[in-house]
Amino acid sequence: MPPISISLPSHVVAQTSPTKTSSVTVTSIPSPKTEPNLCSFCSQIDFSLLRYPTTTDLRSLNDGNPAPQDLSPFKRNPYANVEQTWSLGLLSRIHKSASSCDLCHAIDTVLDQQAQVRATLADMGVQDPLVLGTLALCGRLSAPDGTSWLEHDDEYGGLKERDCFFLRRLGLRFRPADKDEDVNEPGMDKKIESWYATVDIFQTMNTAIPSGFGNEAKDRKGVLMGDEENPETVWFAGRKRPEMIDIGLIKQWLDECLENHKDVCGISEEVDEDDDPELVEQMRRLGKPIPLFRLIDVHKKCIVTKYNLYDVDMSALKFASLSYVWGVTPQKLTLLVENEYELQRPNSLVGRVSKTISDAIHLTEQLGLQYLWVDALCIIQNSDDDKVMQLGNIANVYAHSLFTIMAAAGDDSNFGLPGIRTPRDTVQEVVPVIAPSDNNPGMSLITALSPTHQSHEHPTRKTIWASRGWTLQERALSRRAIVIMKSHVLWSCSRSHYSEESCFETAALGTLAWFGLQESDPILNSSERTWYTEDVPEEQVWYKFQRLVQDYSNRNLKFQGDALDAFSAVVEQVRRMTGENFLWGMPSGRFELCLCWEPYRRGLKRREDLSTLEMTSFKRHVPFPTWSWLGWSGAIFLKVQDRELEVGLNPKVVCFVLRNHPLRVFPVRRISVDNDPERVNSWAIPNITKSKYSVTLDDIYDNLPSMTPEVLLDTPDDQLIFFWTESARFRLSELKVQGPSILQENPLHVKEYTKYYREIIDDDGQVVGRTHPCDPTAQDMGVDEKGDGKCEFIRIANNYLPFCDPEKLVMQVRRGTGKYNRDVRYRVNLAEIKKEAWKQVYEKRVLVALG
Repeated sequence: MPPISISLPSHVVAQTSPTKTSSVTVTSIPSPKTEPNLCSFCSQIDFSLLRYPTTTDLRSLNDGNPAPQDLSPFKRNPYANVEQTWSLGLLSRIHKSASSCDLCHAIDTVLDQQAQVRATLADMGVQDPLVLGTLALCGRLSAPDGTSWLEHDDEYGGLKERDCFFLRRLGLRFRPADKDEDVNEPGMDKKIESWYATVDIFQTMNTAIPSGFGNEAKDRKGVLMGDEENPETVWFAGRKRPEMIDIGLIKQWLDECLENHKDVCGISEEVDEDDDPELVEQMRRLGKPIPLFRLIDVHKKCIVTKYNLYDVDMSALKFASLSYVWGVTPQKLTLLVENEYELQRPNSLVGRVSKTISDAIHLTEQLGLQYLWVDALCIIQNSDDDKVMQLGNIANVYAHSLFTIMAAAGDDSNFGLPGIRTPRDTVQEVVPVIAPSDNNPGMSLITALSPTHQSHEHPTRKTIWASRGWTLQERALSRRAIVIMKSHVLWSCSRSHYSEESCFETAALGTLAWFGLQESDPILNSSERTWYTEDVPEEQVWYKFQRLVQDYSNRNLKFQGDALDAFSAVVEQVRRMTGENFLWGMPSGRFELCLCWEPYRRGLKRREDLSTLEMTSFKRHVPFPTWSWLGWSGAIFLKVQDRELEVGLNPKVVCFVLRNHPLRVFPVRRISVDNDPERVNSWAIPNITKSKYSVTLDDIYDNLPSMTPEVLLDTPDDQLIFFWTESARFRLSELKVQGPSILQENPLHVKEYTKYYREIIDDDGQVVGRTHPCDPTAQDMGVDEKGDGKCEFIRIANNYLPFCDPEKLVMQVRRGTGKYNRDVRYRVNLAEIKKEAWKQVYEKRVLVALG
C-alpha cells in the first residue's frame, strides 16, 4: 500500500513525519501542539460541544457513577432549546480567509469536493450565500445491554436514570443574507432557517488512531478500532481512511458479527442447534427450497449450478451476493440460454464481465468465500421461465447470503468498486480547533466523507444505486451489508453499523445509533427499535414495511412492469415474519386499512404498463389494479399500522376478491384460507361470508349487469375487489395550490412542499371537502359520464380525528367505458368530505367492483 495522502494546515505539516508499522508505511496524525489557527468567525464556535466520550467516561457511567455535568456530551447544554448556529460570514469571505484560517481552508476545500452544494445554490440564484456553522445532533448514545446510566436530578435532587446522550457533528447551512443583516459580525446567528444544508460535514477526530493499515497489522482491535483498555481512547470519533480499502477491517467486522450476533444475524447453519433449537427451526422455516440455483465460483472464475433430484437448500451454502446498478450502458456479459454451458467452464469469466462484477468477485475471494451470486450471471436473462423461478426466490438469496456487497458508487455496472483495485481520491481535511493543555488533550476535526442534507438521511440516499427500485429489497433483506461508496465503506448488520471513517466498534462500553445509519437504514430484520412507533415486535415490522413502501414508491424502475417483482421479496419476507398474506403489496389482514393509502406530498401518475412477467392462473401479462399503491407511480404513504385506527381512522368496507378455476369470490381477510384450505376452520381468521357485508356471485350478477359469468371467467385472479358502500356525486374546483407554510422564498422548499389539490363543491356551491394531492399535469380530473360536471365518490372509511370536524374518507372513482367493464370503477384519488355534507346526498348500499 502506498503512503497515505492527507491535507493538513501548513503549520501542522511541518510537524508530520512518516513512520512504519508492520509492513506498511503510514502517515501519523499528531495531536495539535500549537494554538488552533482560526479566524474571528470560526473561533466563536463552541467546539467543546463536539467532545466525544472516552473509555474513562463510559466505564465510569457503566460503574454506576452519575454523568459529569461539566463535560460534553453529558453536560447541561446552554443551547438545548435551539440548534446551535454561528455566522461564518459570506462564502466569499471564507474563500479569502482560507489562506490564514484552518477551518475556512477546510470548508473551502470540502465545497470544492462537494460540487453539488455550490451548483444547487447557484440554481436557486444564490451566488454568495451567508454560511452558518451548526452543531447538529447526529447520534444517540445509550448504555450497553443490561446497564443503566445515571445523572443528577436538578429538579428533585439525587440521581435519576438517563436513557441516552446525544453526539454532534459540525454542519453548514446556507441562505441569502437579509438586506439589513450585518454579515461582517461574527457570533451566534439568531435566524435558524436556511435554504440548504450539509448537516455533518466535520466530525471530531480520534488522533490516536493511525491513518492506514495493511492486512498484516497485528493488533488490529487495539489500534484500528480503538482500545477498550486505554482510558484515553475517544469513541465514535473520526479516523483517516486509506486510499485502498483495508480488507482486514472488513474481515474484522464480519468476524465480529459471525461470532457475536448469531441470535439476530445468523441463519440455521450459523447457530448451534444444541444451544438454541427453537431459533434454528424458526430460521429454517424462513427458507424455501429451489430446484436449481446458480453461483459464480470466484476461484474457478465460472458459473456453477447447484441442483439435485429434490430441491437446493440455500441454508447449506455459504455465498455472497451483489447489489448494484445495471445502468444504461449494456452489461459486458450476461447469462443467456445460448451461453449457459460455455460459462460453466473454468476461467470463462476472466476479462469478460463488467468492472463492478469483476471487483466484487475479487472482494469475495479476499474475504475467504468461494461463491458469489450476481443476477446478470445467475439468472438466464432471455428465459421468462427461469426468471419466474429465480425472481420468486430473491428473498431467499439475499436473506441467506453470508453478506451482500452493495455497489453504491457510480451509475452503471462498469464503474467498479472504488478502493478495491482503484485508489480513492477524496482528501480528508484535518483541523485543530482546541489547543491541548494540562487538563485537556485538545481537539481536531476531520471532514466526513459522505455529508448529508438532512439529519436522518442515509449516506447512500443521493446515489444512483439508492434511486433504483430493484436495489431496495436487496438491501432490506440482507442480513449483512458491505456498502462500497465512492469515498469510504459502510457495514450494516441486524445489530451493528460501522463506518470506515469513524471509530464505532465497541458494544461493551456503549452503543451508538447514528441518525444517518441505524435510524435510516431500510433493513427488515434489524434489532434496532425505532422510537416512532410502539415497541411491539409486530408494530415495529409494520412501521418498517410502511417506510419501505414509501421509499420504494419514490424510486425509479427502468421497466414499469417490474413494479411488483422488484418489491416481491420484501412482501415475501414480511409474510414470513408476520404470517400475513398479501394482495398486490397490501396485507390481507389489514387490507381495508391499507385501501386508505394516500399520495405523499405530490400527485401520482397511473402505472399503465402490464406486468413484465406472466401472472395468475391465466399465465397473462396483467394490469396493475388502481386500488393498489403498486398501480401508481410516485411516493405514497401506506396506512398499515394500528396507530391509524387509534387516532380515529375507521374503515367502513369489507372487501372480497374474485378468483377463477373455479370462479369464486371470498373475503380478502380470508385469502390465506383460499391459499391453504386446511386453515378453513382457523379461529384467528374471521368468517364474514354470512354478514351484511358479504358479497356473492349472485350479488354481482344482480347489481352489476355487465359482469356476466363469461366476463368474470375471463378476468385474471386478484384484479377485481368487491364491497358494499355508500356513493355520492360532487363537483370539483379548478386546481388549487398550497405552498409551504415557511420559507416561501426558498425555491427548493417551494418545490418540495407545494401541493396541488381540488376543492369539493356541493349543489349549493359550498366547499365541503378537498382531494388529496393531484398531479398538476393530468388533463382529466375524473368527471363521470353523466354530463353534469360531477365526479363520483365512494366511502371507504370514517375519519374522526381528535379536535377536527368529523369527515368521510372517500375515494374518487370513474367507471369503465367498455362493453364489459362499464360496471367496474377505478380509483382516481382520495378525498375528505364533511360528514354532514355527505349525509345529505349519499346513496346507500351500492355494490362496488373496483379494478
